[in-house]
Amino acid sequence: MKKIVLACLLLSLLSPVASAQRPIRQLLPLRAYTLQDYQAVSFQEALQLPDSIEASSYAGVAMNARDNLIILSRGTPTFLEFEKDGSFVRSFGADGLFNRSHGLHIDKDDNIWATDVSDHVVMKLDSDGNVLMTLGTKGESGEWNEASGSHLFSQPNDVALDSMGNIYVAQGHGGDFPGILKFSPNGQFISKWGSKGYDAGEFVTAHAIEIDDNDVLYVADRESMRVQRYDTDGNRLREWKFDAMVCAMFLHSDGNMYITTGFDGELAKVDMDGNVLGSIGSPGTGNGQFGEAHALTLDSEDNAYISDVILNRIQTFKKQ
Repeated sequence: MKKIVLACLLLSLLSPVASAQRPIRQLLPLRAYTLQDYQAVSFQEALQLPDSIEASSYAGVAMNARDNLIILSRGTPTFLEFEKDGSFVRSFGADGLFNRSHGLHIDKDDNIWATDVSDHVVMKLDSDGNVLMTLGTKGESGEWNEASGSHLFSQPNDVALDSMGNIYVAQGHGGDFPGILKFSPNGQFISKWGSKGYDAGEFVTAHAIEIDDNDVLYVADRESMRVQRYDTDGNRLREWKFDAMVCAMFLHSDGNMYITTGFDGELAKVDMDGNVLGSIGSPGTGNGQFGEAHALTLDSEDNAYISDVILNRIQTFKKQ
């Protein structure tokens, strides 16, 4: 057992900082009843991937204005689009646009926002994948400092917009500067908050971010197994604690938050007091299981799509 733990520690030290590492602990299930109204559908059955396109590690998923599924790939092509019945629509986006893509968000105007944890940039693209704006300095990592003119991210993980169009970036897949950075709609820096740690207002890995209709920010701090809530000025409101990772979030119009638990391998439904109402899934390689449940979205019929960056597939849960 000691040899296994030592090997895991060496692997985590030798691997790229931006690569997620399976926790050196027993994987933890959420204490909840099963989401009995969801049925797992295999990748091959749910989505009709053309034979000419090889399955890859899929970083992000989101629904566009046509209620089609958009997938952000770490391979080629960069973006894939599918209809709700699983029919392939198209691939798009320039090859090599990302070094290691991570977060995906589609705004109300159908613009695509995506992050790169290796090139340390956030990009705004149109619905065809053409770059409209880039935040950060490509290929350089560090601390954002307006006084010194340092416009650097440190592994930006996810992005979300408030009702005024202000941009919020959750960063820190590792490194020394986890936290939230706020920008105006045209990309001007406004403020930042957070530091490294487990205390209130601190982050280990600010992995995902969501914003509700009241402009309350929800930040998933994966390794500390919690969601911290903030107002748009960075004032901390409260937190939700869990007994498993919080890797991805999707704020649903049904008034609940849906989350995935990363290596702990679940999709869960959570009320707005942070209570787990139900969960489904487990670690593994079978249908309905996960290597890492990385990113999450739901369509208008409440079907859930979860990208698995380890097993190179999209796991679909159909609402019954």
